Amino acid sequence: MLRNIFILFFSFSIYSQGTLMVDSEKSSLSYDAKHFLHAWSGVNDNISGVVVYDKEISKIAIAAKVVDFDSGNSNRDAHSLEVLEALKFPIIKFYSDDIKYKSDSLIISGKLEFHGQTKNIIINSKLNDSNEYIQINGFFNVIPTDFLIKLPSFMLAEIKDLLNIKFDLYFKK
Repeated sequence: MLRNIFILFFSFSIYSQGTLMVDSEKSSLSYDAKHFLHAWSGVNDNISGVVVYDKEISKIAIAAKVVDFDSGNSNRDAHSLEVLEALKFPIIKFYSDDIKYKSDSLIISGKLEFHGQTKNIIINSKLNDSNEYIQINGFFNVIPTDFLIKLPSFMLAEIKDLLNIKFDLYFKK
C-alpha cells in the first residue's frame, strides 16, 4: 500500500509540472536600432526556449543565435556580426525563475546574457494562455555599451546607444 501511494505521489509530481518548448515556427525576436541618418530593424525567427508550467509559468529560458538576425541588408548584418563578436559570443540568452502574474500580464525578473556580459533586467509582458498555446509578447530596451559593445559609427557618428527589443513567443501545450 505504501509503495502504491509513493508511486501515485511520484507520478503526480512529475505530471503536475511540465516543460513547454517554444514553437520556433510562430515565435520571433526583433530589434530596432537608430542612427541620425536612418533607422532599421532585424528579426530572428529561429528562437529556442522552454518554460516550466504548472497552471502558471515558474521558469523561462530563451536563446537566440546572433547570426540568425536578419535586417534585410547583408552588409549591415555582416558588420553586426563583427561588432557583436559573434564567433566569440554566438548566443544571446535570457533566463528567469522570478515571474509574477498581474492579470493578463507577467513581470519577469531575469538575467540577460549578451556579448559575454550578464545583466539583471525586468521585462513587462502580455500573456495569452489558450488551450493550444501560451503566448508571451512584449518589449524591453538594451543599452549596448552596458554589455561592453563598441558602438559602430557611420559618417563619423555612432549609432544610438539603445536597442528596442520586441518578442513574440509561443509555447505549445
